[in-house]
Amino acid sequence: MRNLIIIAIYFSAFMLVSACSPESVSLRAEKPLVDHRVAVPESAPPEIQKFEWITEDGGQSQLDFNPQVDILFVTDNSDSMKSAQENLIRNIDRFTAGILKNKMIDYHIGVISVWDSSERYLKTKKDGYEIGDLRFIRNSQGQTAKNRRFVAKSDNNSKLIAATLNIGVTPYEQGGPEFEEMFSPLAAALEKTGRGASNEGFFRENAQLVVVLLTDADDSSKNITPDEMAQKLIDFKGGRTEKVSVYGVLVRPQDPDTYKDWDLRIHPKYHPECFDMSQKTPKNNGKCTGFGPERLEKFIVEGNQNQGTPEQIRAKHIMSIVSPRFGDDLAKIGSDITVKTLAKEIFLSQRPRVDNGKLMVRVRYGNQVIPQRAQGGWLYNPENNSILLSGDIDYVYKEGARFSVDLIPLTLKKTSSQN
Repeated sequence: MRNLIIIAIYFSAFMLVSACSPESVSLRAEKPLVDHRVAVPESAPPEIQKFEWITEDGGQSQLDFNPQVDILFVTDNSDSMKSAQENLIRNIDRFTAGILKNKMIDYHIGVISVWDSSERYLKTKKDGYEIGDLRFIRNSQGQTAKNRRFVAKSDNNSKLIAATLNIGVTPYEQGGPEFEEMFSPLAAALEKTGRGASNEGFFRENAQLVVVLLTDADDSSKNITPDEMAQKLIDFKGGRTEKVSVYGVLVRPQDPDTYKDWDLRIHPKYHPECFDMSQKTPKNNGKCTGFGPERLEKFIVEGNQNQGTPEQIRAKHIMSIVSPRFGDDLAKIGSDITVKTLAKEIFLSQRPRVDNGKLMVRVRYGNQVIPQRAQGGWLYNPENNSILLSGDIDYVYKEGARFSVDLIPLTLKKTSSQN
């Protein structure tokens, strides 16, 4: 009996295992199975940044190009200046060559004479000009135009410039100056600019202001220092130091006394410190080696701020009145004035993009493409976000041409597109 029970147990276990085997039973689902796989959407096309060139607003007046320069000569007309004035007139075409050649430059050129505040001078002078008055222009025949005081671009006449600057000299006996003042008439000239004033129309707000001093003496103005005179010029141009340039055609300390005005000579009347004055006839004590126009040189240094060291400014802005290379030196000054007048800054409304080290900017004058380089081209000034155009670009002049600045802005316009 026991054996039968054991056999029954084994048989039941065998049947149970067989029922769970896949080979023995087919599985059926009472309802269809659902596929729960997640549907993956198609990937969106990548966002593309499109570089678009824009052109700065052509309506901005800064894209116009009408470079202006007002050149004022302050000329010594004392008796000792006859040969120096003649030398200037002989070489004036070399001074004005670059200015007149470039049809873009709108120039005014005028001249005032030195002044002498002494009672003798005020009583004896006969020319009728007041302190700081521009001289009337004259033609090559010496005829004076009583209604005009400066030569302009519209005259297109280099001979008119030469004749106007040739103001001549006035001997001391006929009322000529003895103590030559240059600062006082220059300061007065700046003040005589309003409507109805003698110098009306000469000075223009946006023009480069250039002062050229021609003398064999030093300044004798009593009420104004070199620093103050330089600051007057800068203030006159609204504090824009880059709009002011001062040049001097002067004597040097080492030049012979025969080329100098009396106040710069080793002479007991003007420089008693150089002589033993205890004797009836003063004797040179050998302590003095020569005098130069110290006040004028200081004024020139201060009037050309940010143009270099004092030594560099003197070398570039002062030439000798007795130089054997007078014409060449005068031409260099004229060329320097031309370059400064043609230099220009264009302020951008947006910052340009830089791709792979390349600034995305193009500059054109009319149809002429201006290269990106320091000399003869343009550079970008990130501090002001502006384009600096050098003054030595070889422009192809075209009437009415303007600048165009194309750039890709730093803030890009973004667009989407399908692959």
